[in-house]
Amino acid sequence: MELVQKAEYEADEWFAAQVVEEEWLKEERINQAPAKRKWSPLEAGWNMCNIGVEFDKNSGLVGGGWVLRNERGVVLCHSRRAFSGCKSREDARFVVVMWDMESMRTQRQTKVIFAGECGDLFGATSRPEAWTSFQFQSTAMLNELKGIAEWKLMVVSRETNRGAFFIAQSVTNLGLVNSYIARGHPEWLFELFVNESRNL
Repeated sequence: MELVQKAEYEADEWFAAQVVEEEWLKEERINQAPAKRKWSPLEAGWNMCNIGVEFDKNSGLVGGGWVLRNERGVVLCHSRRAFSGCKSREDARFVVVMWDMESMRTQRQTKVIFAGECGDLFGATSRPEAWTSFQFQSTAMLNELKGIAEWKLMVVSRETNRGAFFIAQSVTNLGLVNSYIARGHPEWLFELFVNESRNL
């Protein structure tokens, strides 16, 4: 009897958490400003790290990319990495976000805005009490972020995250699986990044 009551209590708690999550998502959608296609200058001293993720469900191959830009939108450096063994898009997103946060920590970044199509993960990190089903992920991300003095999380659309997404996509679509970190932007995305930094 005690076991049944405990199971019912845990089930009720889980369903209540799902309702809270859905309400929070609705509120975020209502309050979210329309996606901007142009680069918006940041606060002085802050850098933005755009995160790109692409997942091939047939092979389990994941492409990850990040682009670090300064307050004026100039690309400081970027990176690409391939991951394997992911079973879902959610797993792929988590693996890439963790790698991205680790990268910013090892790059000794102190004021970083992480921007990506990661509403669930960013929501779980900002408000873990409302995202209990993401407790493992939020704990892991918060531990990784301890090495960064100040950070913010920003959910952005694919349109405003094109550069990082194209870098990630080059893993799955072009088979570019070699990982690297390089200064500036990729030469093949020169026009995209220069136009964005000029706010065109």
